[in-house]
Amino acid sequence: MWQYLVFWIILFNVSLNEMKEPLVFDFGENKDFGRWSIINDGVMGGLSQSKATLEGDAVLFTGNVSLKNNGGFVSLRCPLGNYDLSAYQYCEIRFKSDTDRKFELLIEKETPFYLPKFRAKFAAKSKDWKILTIPLKDLEISRMGNTLQQGIDPKALKGIQRIGFILADKQEGSFQLWIDYVKFY
Repeated sequence: MWQYLVFWIILFNVSLNEMKEPLVFDFGENKDFGRWSIINDGVMGGLSQSKATLEGDAVLFTGNVSLKNNGGFVSLRCPLGNYDLSAYQYCEIRFKSDTDRKFELLIEKETPFYLPKFRAKFAAKSKDWKILTIPLKDLEISRMGNTLQQGIDPKALKGIQRIGFILADKQEGSFQLWIDYVKFY
């Protein structure tokens, strides 16, 4: 009889884990822009510029990347926090862009720039809204733009400090990226 009780307890716990609410940053419907911030290469002497504004049903991340003064990146990042992404399998991003550039989803376990980060690169050119689904197990580990490892153990996504987007494709010029939402599920 006790084996049946153990079975139902295990089944109940598995069901609870699978029913975890998605983590959603919704810039469209709820205008959840909060305290997202811009971090550009100016922190290291670069001259790139960017800004983020609410436009329609999205946040518009726009600016100009400069390679002068050892620059070359712009980023938009969520507030510092303690985000547990270890129970999620996917990240879904709804976006559009008229810019033919490679952006990255950036997930930071620790914020100092010289420590490894998790990332997924994506081509953004799409004048129509596009939904990108990223399996979190396929994220790569990188340090200062260099890939260290392809694929991760999803358990490593516990204790994430910050999530964001970065453009660091070693190309000068302007860019525009509209983001409706980012959802982890």
